[in-house]
Amino acid sequence: MLIFDQLKKNDPPLRALTLGVLIGLGVLLVGLWWVQIVLARGYQASLETQSFRTVRVPAPRGRILDRHGVALAENRPRFNIGLYLEELSPQFRATYQQARPRQVITNALPAWTRWLGFHTVKTQYVKLNRAESDALQWAVRTAVVSNTVAELATRLQQPVPFDPAQFRRHYQSRRALPYPALVDLAPVQVARFQEQDAGLLAADLEIQSLRVYPFQATAAHVLGYLTSDDTSHPGEEASPSYRLPDYRGLVGIEGGYDAQLRGRAGAKSVLVNILGYRESEVVWSANEPGRNAVLTLDVRMQKAAEQALVRSGVNVRGAAVVMDVRNGDILALASVPAPNPNHFVQGFPPGELAKLNHPTLRPQINRATQEHYAPGSIFKVIVGLACLENGLNPRATYRVQPNPANPGRGIIYVGRRSFRDLASPGDYDFRRALLKSSNAYFIAQGLQVAGIENIVKLGQRLHLGERVNLGTRQETAGVFPSLRQVTGGNWRDGDTANLCLGQGPIAVTPLQMAVMTAAIANGGTVFWPRLVARLEARTDEAGPATAEETFPAARVRNTLGVSDRSLRWLHEAMLADTEDPEGTAYKPFREYYRQPHAWRVCGKTGTAQVMDAHNRLTGHTTWFIAYAPYEAPRYAVVVMVEDGGSGGGTCAPIARDIFTALQRLETGGANGLAYTP
Repeated sequence: MLIFDQLKKNDPPLRALTLGVLIGLGVLLVGLWWVQIVLARGYQASLETQSFRTVRVPAPRGRILDRHGVALAENRPRFNIGLYLEELSPQFRATYQQARPRQVITNALPAWTRWLGFHTVKTQYVKLNRAESDALQWAVRTAVVSNTVAELATRLQQPVPFDPAQFRRHYQSRRALPYPALVDLAPVQVARFQEQDAGLLAADLEIQSLRVYPFQATAAHVLGYLTSDDTSHPGEEASPSYRLPDYRGLVGIEGGYDAQLRGRAGAKSVLVNILGYRESEVVWSANEPGRNAVLTLDVRMQKAAEQALVRSGVNVRGAAVVMDVRNGDILALASVPAPNPNHFVQGFPPGELAKLNHPTLRPQINRATQEHYAPGSIFKVIVGLACLENGLNPRATYRVQPNPANPGRGIIYVGRRSFRDLASPGDYDFRRALLKSSNAYFIAQGLQVAGIENIVKLGQRLHLGERVNLGTRQETAGVFPSLRQVTGGNWRDGDTANLCLGQGPIAVTPLQMAVMTAAIANGGTVFWPRLVARLEARTDEAGPATAEETFPAARVRNTLGVSDRSLRWLHEAMLADTEDPEGTAYKPFREYYRQPHAWRVCGKTGTAQVMDAHNRLTGHTTWFIAYAPYEAPRYAVVVMVEDGGSGGGTCAPIARDIFTALQRLETGGANGLAYTP
């Protein structure tokens, strides 16, 4: 061949080059043989002592915003200091060797060696059984980590607690992950840790996404709260070995829209050795952040409603709803008392958990939607509409008879039953009967003019006894009789009289009463209430990943089907309740009307009795429903307080303060309400 022919020539450089190439090939062959044959068992043993662990990495939850983009729920970075146990494992082994018990053995030597001063002492390890060895190893690991945490505290110049039981649980179940020595560091702690070169402690900073609620308990029931949940969801790694802390929503927006808010968790692979310590990691599935939810609430209006409720008394239990009568948007949905949703994520301060389970205050209950109450006299607006629609002459008078037991108050007899009236005896037309909330008048007209079937039909057009489907998992349908029930043989006139007073088989939520009030104000349109305006689109590096989802406003659910004439008479009577000196809501609004450019408010007070299982009076539920401005209604306001004094004395002042805040909100500028948490 040509190569060998060239080598036969007397060419030393070429022969040297050829020799070098052959030697190199020989070295490569020897190395390959060494790796494939000699070291094969070593590599095989190494692979047998290593394994991969998959770790579920939760996604940041989407933010919850008010109608103006103010964050009601968001995420902030949470800085934790984690100890890498694999870097401490050499200390574990060294300390264990030092801590192992030894026994001393002294050799017997000739006398002349002892005379010269030679001594030989031999020691050996005491043989331990499995239980003794395990106990010593745990003691050593705990001591090493405790000393490391103490050194960390010295460098941070602050105490750092160490819980041996927590460390043991982490070591047994999550050894490949850093042990959280200190969580939720303040900025000064982060800076101090970095400048102290704490990496020498086998520690490092870790960043996690922490759910926070900037306005604390404001809108707490609407937002809901989270609970710990590290389970996988569709589209995620089904069975990871480890799961970083994650949460899911239980109630409120956090619960009802949990699938959209939580996003999709990612996953990473961690290579661990036979002892369970991490050697390397690779992210193979990035997490996808959740979508933002934009609500119809105005946080300024929400705060104003909650503050007005709280100012009304100590340990007040009540609710307030503010709704746009033109489209059904909920501007405020307040319930007090309320828990702080931050505590469900960050832990409860001392004493707060006991308050959460208080049997009377029940702060976890959303009283605006989750609890129903007898409406009392505010239901007279529906009875009145039914009467007007069925031929009642609003100018005709009805004489209320005096109560023999209390001549200053009225009374009406229905069969053998008597119904007392807080209004004084005398002549009443429709306007005066509504503003003075005469029981006798509305019972008489409800029985003789409206008829129970027409009252029930009107209530059904408002969908009383049905859910409004807010999607917050905090709703009750309430109670309302059906046509079959009232036309059956068991329904009596006394039952109709009770219903005309908002008592008996009727129970409503404040939100349902807001829908009713809005329908009366806007001319008879019953809207679906709207709480979520839209879910924002989520984008990633490749562009939009999901489209924006909008929930339209002004969705019509039904109409009252009443005439404009009937509504005008009702509007005039409700206006008189706040403007006429005889009105039950006149006193709270007297000062309000002295303000410049004050809105004219149409309202109706109500007080319902609360009876126990033995039909004994145990308290009252007080109400006030209202809308304004009278000339061009925009806002419906409903206030309910458990065990209040009266609708006019307890709830009307709260509604007055809310209307004042609404005016300031519309005025804006220096007089507007602040967004400050």
